[in-house]
This record gives sequence, structure tokens and C-alpha cells, in this order.
Amino acid sequence: MSSQDKLDTCNSELIRLFNEVIKHRDCTIICGRRDKQAQDKAYADGKSKVEYPRSFHNRFPSRAVDVAPYFKEKPHIRWDDVDSFREFGNFVLGVAAVLNIPIEWGGHWKEFFDGVHFQLKGG
Repeated sequence: MSSQDKLDTCNSELIRLFNEVIKHRDCTIICGRRDKQAQDKAYADGKSKVEYPRSFHNRFPSRAVDVAPYFKEKPHIRWDDVDSFREFGNFVLGVAAVLNIPIEWGGHWKEFFDGVHFQLKGG
């Protein structure tokens, strides 16, 4: 499934946001909507703190998306490079502010750092 296919499972505001982000920063969509099986796995693997159907990823369309900065050189996704996730997350927040799209970034959460997670504010 391509990044665009994953993004297409999301709310139109997230689609608009990341279609703008990609014009300026290379990134890859890891996950948009999660069905029960995918959410149960994410929870079991410790990649989500909530069980199905409580994640914003479980809505249709999804109100959350997981996105990582993408590098041309391998490794393309640098999971241990927290600084690149912080820089990218702050860039996305800036683009969202310009577009007047209210989002939250998992990189700001106190419970745990979820640098790939972006969700629309509210339910």
C-alpha cells in the first residue's frame, strides 16, 4: 500500500495538510486508518497506548496519521534519530498553523514520545 493510499484513509484536513507538507519535506505515511486487527497489534507491540476502538486511527475516516521523515540515503527512516523527528514534527505543526488545521503531535505528549503521530484536535 502506497503512502498516498494510506493517507487517503484519513480525514480530508489531514490529507490537505500532508499534501502540503510533501511539497517541502520528503516523508512517508506509515499508517492512516487502523482496523481492529491492526490496532490490537499496535497495542500489543507497545506502539499504541489505547485499545480498539479508542484510537483516533480507528475512526473512518481516520483522525490520526503516522508519518516519518524520509531520507534518500539508507536507512530511509531513522527511528533512533529523535532530532529529525522533532524537527519534522515542528515543521508539520507550522504548516498546520498556516493552513489553520488544529492538530496535536505525539512528540509533545508527556506519557511517551510518539514522534510519528499526528491527530486532529478534538474527537
